Amino acid sequence: MKSCAVTAVVACAIGLASCAGNDIGSAGSLSADQRKSLHLAGVTAETARDVRMEKEALARIVQRIRADIMAQAPDVFANAAMPGTSPTLTMKLIFTDYDNGDHASRFERRNVGTTRIDADVLFIDESGRTVARSQVATHFGSGGDVGLTTNILNVEDDFEMAVARLVR
Repeated sequence: MKSCAVTAVVACAIGLASCAGNDIGSAGSLSADQRKSLHLAGVTAETARDVRMEKEALARIVQRIRADIMAQAPDVFANAAMPGTSPTLTMKLIFTDYDNGDHASRFERRNVGTTRIDADVLFIDESGRTVARSQVATHFGSGGDVGLTTNILNVEDDFEMAVARLVR
């Protein structure tokens, strides 16, 4: 009986010590009409000048965003050459923060193990003009030793789903 109570208290403490969230800012985001007739030519990504991110992580996120979009809105990548379709846009992500909460930073900030991904999401037409822009931020932070278990892949998954929701 005591072990059940201890387990419950520990689980409650972990839950209270953890914080996760998604923020989607919509400064000129796609309108409902634009989302209905949206045709994407592709998804690209790059990092802002001061953001350190492995090329593998960048490629993995782009691939998973594309898969999430195809699962949620399969017709978005439809052939835009069909008569009567709207022009195609390219979704371009510019990562402005990518903190994977690596071991070194957790050791330095033992009380906060934070994993954070922020990006500007641009929808660019064929002439290079930005048609719409959104900001997506996903983070997970924990206090104390709980932060040592933060997983970047889980935060990436939340981020990818938030970006995919921009097109439906």
